[in-house]
Amino acid sequence: MKETTAEEVWLPNVPLIKLKLADHIVEYLWKQIDKAALNQRDANGNLAGNISKSLYLDDDNDYFYNNVLLSVCHDYYEKYHMAIPCFRNSTSNKDSPTGMSIKNFWVNSQRQTEFNPIHDHGGVMSFVVWMKIPTKSEDQHNLPISANSNSPVASDFQLSYLNVFGAMRSINIAMDPEVEGSMLLFPSTMMHQVYPFYECDDDRITISGNLYYNID
Repeated sequence: MKETTAEEVWLPNVPLIKLKLADHIVEYLWKQIDKAALNQRDANGNLAGNISKSLYLDDDNDYFYNNVLLSVCHDYYEKYHMAIPCFRNSTSNKDSPTGMSIKNFWVNSQRQTEFNPIHDHGGVMSFVVWMKIPTKSEDQHNLPISANSNSPVASDFQLSYLNVFGAMRSINIAMDPEVEGSMLLFPSTMMHQVYPFYECDDDRITISGNLYYNID
């Protein structure tokens, strides 16, 4: 009698890209944050965050884009562009990330109890860079507000999406000092949020931005 065999057929999906930035890139980003503190170009009115301080950044000579984002986005595009509508439906005549640029670039200084409600971004791809994380996820989850919850999320970065059955699913990224200097790249239409942290007087400092196709 012939044995029954089975094989798994995986449905198409797209990943998130997380990478550790080189030290010289992190140093460059801190310099841009220092410049932003001098220029004081307030970004709060254009952002979803319930955060007291958000400032626009400059990417001098496209340094961050050329040395980090260009190659990462190009690899992502080559592998997954057919699965992401914003890649397929661009109004630009450019058909790869070589025709993209940073259109929005800002730094958030988040204080305890402040938060970023669930939202998405404009553009094609978005990124977040964690520059300073003054809390530990385990400590935050053990606070009285979270300790007895079956879904502790205090201080977490969370992305949400629908699975193939249309059910809401989330992925949480723990915020610990170990993620400092790391970047997460994801499609701009992906919903995400940042939960508040507590019992810490230091600011959490993060950088975010959006990549758009250049329109000729």
